[in-house]
Amino acid sequence: MQGLSDRQRSILGFIHQRLTEDGVQPSYREIGNAMGIRSTNGVSDHIKALIRKGYLQRRGGTGKAALARSLTLTDAARSEFGEQITPAANDAFSGVEFAAGEVVEIGVYGQVAAGALALAEEHREETLRVDTCMVPGGEKVFALRVYGESMIEDGILPGDYLFIQKQLNVPDGETAVVMVDGESTVKRFYREGDRIRLQPANSTMAPIYVEASEFRNIQIVGVVVGVYRRMH
Repeated sequence: MQGLSDRQRSILGFIHQRLTEDGVQPSYREIGNAMGIRSTNGVSDHIKALIRKGYLQRRGGTGKAALARSLTLTDAARSEFGEQITPAANDAFSGVEFAAGEVVEIGVYGQVAAGALALAEEHREETLRVDTCMVPGGEKVFALRVYGESMIEDGILPGDYLFIQKQLNVPDGETAVVMVDGESTVKRFYREGDRIRLQPANSTMAPIYVEASEFRNIQIVGVVVGVYRRMH
């Protein structure tokens, strides 16, 4: 890796490790924590240098999500790590046509079950890269990790990632993330006269009821539009 500083080599190695192990591009904050760089601006300077020197490149759309951290290793970088770069003409699947999709970057901002949500960019914990056909809503979508078993009968398990589309109104019966008294939860949402019912998908758990006099204590964060699960 001629032309790289020791710090730039370390950052590139960390990015390669994360992409290889779990397919997730680390955030600037994660890179900074791993490398002992206290400022995300410092991380950004090193990333720009790696792009300029041909070891990283940006991919995906042109919206905010893509500008945040839509990075991938170049073939030159992958070959430095010993990966075999096979020309497309020699690919075993070269005769098969796949639908071409655009990759979107989905920021993960913490856990949903209990606790306040911080959706500002500086609180992004990691980034998931998925095809846009899997995530309706584009730039209005973010992700949270699931904590707890309140939605297991709907196939939402602890450790899953929920894709959330930000919106203020939720149709009855939809699964939504809401804030109740400052804490987040994911439940099915129902309006029942002068109260709201937040229904878990777990027969051992009771619903949460919010009376009209307490509506000021509830805030709709968004509707669940997808679930992502890593298989180990």
